[in-house]
Amino acid sequence: MWHVPSVATVGFLHVAAAHVQAARRLLAEHAPGVVDIHVVDRTLLGATGDVSTRIAARVGELMGREVDAVVCTWPALVADVVRVASERGIAAAGVDELTAAAGVRALSR
Repeated sequence: MWHVPSVATVGFLHVAAAHVQAARRLLAEHAPGVVDIHVVDRTLLGATGDVSTRIAARVGELMGREVDAVVCTWPALVADVVRVASERGIAAAGVDELTAAAGVRALSR
């Protein structure tokens, strides 16, 4: 089981809708009882515009839905998601980090 102390709701930030079901399955297997909220934003993959601003908006959206932590399922965005979340006082991690700690296979990309 993942160790998610005092976390009742986890917000997931995805770049593809296909990751929602896989994230739900992993959460149910490794952290039963934790509520999941998902935001999918494919535009985060685009090279145009300020990705940091879009990431901040999505993290803010999850925080507005009262998540206790944020998990990003796209490795290239994890550092920015963790930085933005940390600046706002909320924990964040990449799904690969969590699955590695739990010894399970990560989401398929």
